[in-house]
Amino acid sequence: MVTPRWRKVFSDLGGNWVRTVLVIASIAVGVFAIGMIAGAYTIISQDMRASYEAGNPANIVIQTTAFGEDFIPSIERIPGIQAVEARRFITVQVQTAEGVWKNLRLVVIPDFENQQINRLFWIEGKTRPANRQVLLDIRALEDIQAETGDDLTIRLTDGTLLSMPFAGLVRDENTSAGDFFSPPIGYITFDTLQWLRQSMDYDVLYATVSQNRYNKDAIGRIARLVEAKLEDSGIWVISTDLHRSDEHPMENTVQAVLGILGALGVLIVFLSSSLIANTLSALISQHLQHIGIMKLTGARSLQVVGMYLALILLFGAVALLIAIPSGSLAAYALAQRTAAEVDFSLSGFRAIPMAIGLQIIIALAIPLIASLLPVLSGARVTVLEAVSDYKPAYAEMRKGWLDRLVVRVRWLSRPFLLSLRNTFRHKGRLVLTLFTLILGGAIFIAVFNVQASLNQYVSQVGNYFLADVNLDFAQPYRIEEVDAYARLVPGVTHVEGWSITRAEIIQADGTVLADLDVFGPPAGSTLLDPILLEGRWITAEDRRAITINEAIWQYYPNLHPGDSLRLKIAGKEDDWQVVGIFQFVGRDSLIAYTTYDCLSKVTHLTHRAYSFRIAAETHNMAAQEALSQRLGEWFRSLGFRISGIDAGLSSLNAASEGLSILISFLLVMALLTALVGSIGLMGTMGMNVLDRTREIGVMRAIGAVDRVIIRSVMIEGMLIGTISWAGAVVFSFPISLLLANIISQAIFNTPMQIVFTWTGFIIWLGVVLSLSALASVLPALNAARLTIREVLAYE
Repeated sequence: MVTPRWRKVFSDLGGNWVRTVLVIASIAVGVFAIGMIAGAYTIISQDMRASYEAGNPANIVIQTTAFGEDFIPSIERIPGIQAVEARRFITVQVQTAEGVWKNLRLVVIPDFENQQINRLFWIEGKTRPANRQVLLDIRALEDIQAETGDDLTIRLTDGTLLSMPFAGLVRDENTSAGDFFSPPIGYITFDTLQWLRQSMDYDVLYATVSQNRYNKDAIGRIARLVEAKLEDSGIWVISTDLHRSDEHPMENTVQAVLGILGALGVLIVFLSSSLIANTLSALISQHLQHIGIMKLTGARSLQVVGMYLALILLFGAVALLIAIPSGSLAAYALAQRTAAEVDFSLSGFRAIPMAIGLQIIIALAIPLIASLLPVLSGARVTVLEAVSDYKPAYAEMRKGWLDRLVVRVRWLSRPFLLSLRNTFRHKGRLVLTLFTLILGGAIFIAVFNVQASLNQYVSQVGNYFLADVNLDFAQPYRIEEVDAYARLVPGVTHVEGWSITRAEIIQADGTVLADLDVFGPPAGSTLLDPILLEGRWITAEDRRAITINEAIWQYYPNLHPGDSLRLKIAGKEDDWQVVGIFQFVGRDSLIAYTTYDCLSKVTHLTHRAYSFRIAAETHNMAAQEALSQRLGEWFRSLGFRISGIDAGLSSLNAASEGLSILISFLLVMALLTALVGSIGLMGTMGMNVLDRTREIGVMRAIGAVDRVIIRSVMIEGMLIGTISWAGAVVFSFPISLLLANIISQAIFNTPMQIVFTWTGFIIWLGVVLSLSALASVLPALNAARLTIREVLAYE
């Protein structure tokens, strides 16, 4: 048999469904946010690593000059090597639309059936291409609009057009993982090389190690043995990349993003707890008479506390029923979005026990903590205090400066002044509501400021991609010759030949620390405008001097201009002075600049270059692509062998691609904060209307119609929203600075200049006013429906 106390608990749970929904929603939104973020964090961490490792990624990737398959057994005999495979990378162009061509990187795989390293995962079509056929990586479909079975039009470096059937679709989770600058990738057999007019050899060596596959230093030691073997055999090592088997190249960046989202999730829980405290404080205030009656009939304070804590636990339990499934679904959706951006496979939908455990703790503990003070305060009230504390609302109308304003101000309507007074009636409740809305609004505005800052950061990265066309040849050509021919094409205004190579940073003990991409533009180049953090840019007077990006601080935290790095370029070691450190997108890739004259002498390509940067009269994407087309046709007609040509803005778009996932996640969190604020305001308005029940009855008794009642309530909500917007604007500045600093340090490893945009301020003003109106509608309609008899009989 249910005792009267428990009947009271269940009656409070279902007696006022609007209040119950608001309390449950207040709890559920924070629990949902934590479940979503914790679940996504776990799914992404587990599946990204498992997916990457399932492809058996190469621990050592060495780009070399040409070698034959007969050389591979000598590498397999090196101690510590588990498996070795050869590849060949060639670049052609594929027609994606009429007159539109994109670079396509073709990877030559000698044995598709027995491929062990950087495995391909079949999606559709054939698992192995026949001679003169191609498989495409699924990411290639973003650029190539084709279906399995279609014929792709391929253009070779000499301009020859070929038709190549698209035989199947695969997923490659290892080759070019984390490289947003990588072109679309296709896979062909060794026999297809001859048809593509290529030499029948390889230029990339893949190797896995037998032990310490998760230790980059151990992998590096074996890689040096492989390099030594290659060089002893007369094969020139162009570059070496090392990879742990358990670490996706994008893992650090994704984990940093999820960590930031986790911090925002904690803030949302904090906001949710303030909502709970506000709502439950109002609930206890309204139940003072109930407590007095219970005490009059013999209830003890401990029993009262137990009843209300039980009620709160029931609220939390119902919130869990909503938040656990919705949080699990949202976590998987967030993981799917990340997997699509970063390109890895998920193991399937699943609920995460750790996330559910966190949700249970938060759903039960946070409401109890938030409500403990008001519950204890209410339980201590005496019968006399409980009964005497209840006064009709109209008995308080003569108190305070706002009441005096109601009497003295004649030019404002009485209903408006009444709404103004009611806004400030419960100051504690108002403070908590404003706190929730202000903090939620400040986070919302800060997200837009951070988004603008990221966009500006990407646009600044565009300072390194000022060329309108990037033209690469399959062999070096004299710069003066390419310049003269290029200027004959209408629209070309400037041409620069750049020297580009890979270098190795050598430590004091002679071991290789890391690989470094070195660019050699001509001194005084007008096609880049670097973002210097320290020191200066390179000049024509410099000899063996470089500027390097901030990623070097991962290896040498105390490196500053004036220090030296020992670099190995084209097989020769020398000390190079660092004259400046610049900022560039991506904190892992090491990039350096020196002058063309300096680098071309080291690489023995004086007055010649493989790569050219071309400026034009018009700088939009369409004009750049059209010029790329004209230049390609022109140079091919002259007999030049083109390995790649693309619009300058395509490189910038690739650089910004890695930030799109962060921006989309931040917008999700902004919407969640807006949701928290709207629930808080709706709860406050609902409580305020309940407090004013008798006052509404008095207004009706003296002739107030529904329209006046509704307008009075909605004005009150709009006033709260407007005040909160002003507070959110003020607090958005420090939150924007804090959030931008966390993001820039986590992802770019360097401070990012914050940009304050009016977009967030204006959007939040519209959002908060809309939310205020919506949050006031239901309480206003409820107030308008009350009859005079109901409100005067209200207890």
